[in-house]
Amino acid sequence: MHLRLRTTTAIAAIALAASLTACTGGASTGSPTPSSSTQTVAEACAAVRDGVADASARLRDVDLDDPEAAIGALTDIASRLGDAAATVDNPDVGAALPGLQSAFSRAAEILRAISGGDLTQLPALQSATGDIQSAFTEFGRLCAGG
Repeated sequence: MHLRLRTTTAIAAIALAASLTACTGGASTGSPTPSSSTQTVAEACAAVRDGVADASARLRDVDLDDPEAAIGALTDIASRLGDAAATVDNPDVGAALPGLQSAFSRAAEILRAISGGDLTQLPALQSATGDIQSAFTEFGRLCAGG
C-alpha cells in the first residue's frame, strides 16, 4: 500500500508538471538569436509545445493504478521530446530539451524497476520527478518570455 501511494504520488507530480508546461501561455515573441538560427524562441517553444501536448494529455489521463500505462506515457513523452528537438534550431530552447527528455526516460526506467518489485528505486523516482519539475520550470521560464 505504501509503495502504491508513493508511486501514485510521483506519477501525479509528473503529470502536474506536464500539464502546467503544456499550458504555458504566451511564448516569447523574441527575435532570432544572434547565431545562425533563424528560429525565434517563440517558434522553437511552439514546436516543442505542440510536439508534447498529446503526450502530456496522455500522462494526465493515465490510470494511476496502472504502472505500465504510466511507463508507456513517460516513454512516449521522451520520444516526442526527441522528435520535437529535431525541429528546433534555436540554441536557447535546444539547450533545454536534452535534460527534459532524459528526465522522462529516466523516470520511465525507474518506474519499470519499481513495478518489477525493486523498492530501492523509490528515492530515485522522487529525484527523477524533481528533475522533471525543474526542467519544466526552466522550459516554462524560457518559453514564457521572461
